[in-house]
Amino acid sequence: MSLRVAMLGWYPLEPNRIAGGPEAVIVQLVRGLLRQGDVDLHMVICDSRVAEDFVERRDGLTLHGLRLRPVPRWTLLRVNPRAVRRAVDRIQPDVVHGHGSGLFADAALHSGRPAVITLHGVIRREAEVFAQHGLSWRERVSWAYDLWYERWLLAKAQHIIAISPYVEQVYRPLTQAVMHPIDNPVADEYFCLPNREEPGTVLCAARVMPRKNILNLIRAFALARQAVPHARLRLAGETHSAPDYVAQCRRLATELGVADAVEFLGWLDEAAVQAEYSRCSAVALVSWQETAPIAVEQAMAAGKAVVASDVGGVADMLGHGQAGLLVQPDDVAGMAEALRQVLQDEALRRRLAAAGREIARRRFQADAVAARTREVYRQLAA
Repeated sequence: MSLRVAMLGWYPLEPNRIAGGPEAVIVQLVRGLLRQGDVDLHMVICDSRVAEDFVERRDGLTLHGLRLRPVPRWTLLRVNPRAVRRAVDRIQPDVVHGHGSGLFADAALHSGRPAVITLHGVIRREAEVFAQHGLSWRERVSWAYDLWYERWLLAKAQHIIAISPYVEQVYRPLTQAVMHPIDNPVADEYFCLPNREEPGTVLCAARVMPRKNILNLIRAFALARQAVPHARLRLAGETHSAPDYVAQCRRLATELGVADAVEFLGWLDEAAVQAEYSRCSAVALVSWQETAPIAVEQAMAAGKAVVASDVGGVADMLGHGQAGLLVQPDDVAGMAEALRQVLQDEALRRRLAAAGREIARRRFQADAVAARTREVYRQLAA
């Protein structure tokens, strides 16, 4: 019996232009659900890039595009959640699945239908990271509103998909919802990427912004390069969100004498990102805050050793050191030593890579994640 699902979240308007981790997660979840064969899937997006509302069939699902109204969050005017909710009313789904802790979760929880939400980030922890770099009064008001909004929605939630034990640990005191532990899915292609390793190449697939801690990564890379002179650092991520921070990173690379070895690749389409995973020796992600980063999952599926900060749900993903070296985000010397080890010790690199791929096969394959998600839908619909 077919199950009609309205999924509310981020989805690319152009098939190969995926922006950020949550969007990549939703794309793979959608693909996995469609392969289940009994899900009538409707994807509802609300995006500033949509010039005019539309509905179209695309690759097996129905895509509902809504124009995002430019209403500041702190005004408390919930114009966009109401627009999404009206779209849900037209779809008449059996289950609504909202992503994030903002407008999509709001629309799902107030749809009057069985609903589940997936939380992709921890607002409180992200606010703490941004506060370290100074906030204007407008930013302080926005973060305060986001914190209140998240708590208000959590109090109304009855079912939450927890993408890591960390999510359940952080949010359990704030909600009575049933927690469904389901990992994020990773694209099938990463499990069969050819290994075209270029020795000494470190990939960081992340936006160049303060939360990703790129400045400390560059500092650590410069230290590691003293022992591995042929090492290169390739930063694959967009550079317009925080232009001042990007400029700091470029200046630092120049000051440390590694500007010729640190490459800012900017935003890459999916095929180019996969090529970067193929060519690297190791993947580094030393963020100040993460929940369950898709870049780490991709590295594990691709069979690449990982150096990552021990924050959020990262340790659980890596089997607490089985599949990668864990470091503290403020320990530049520790990062440098971890990078040196994975670049110089081939046996270590292979051991970490093999363990990571095994964990990824067991936990992150899209079809398995979709099957577990579909079971949650069936429980709610019943």
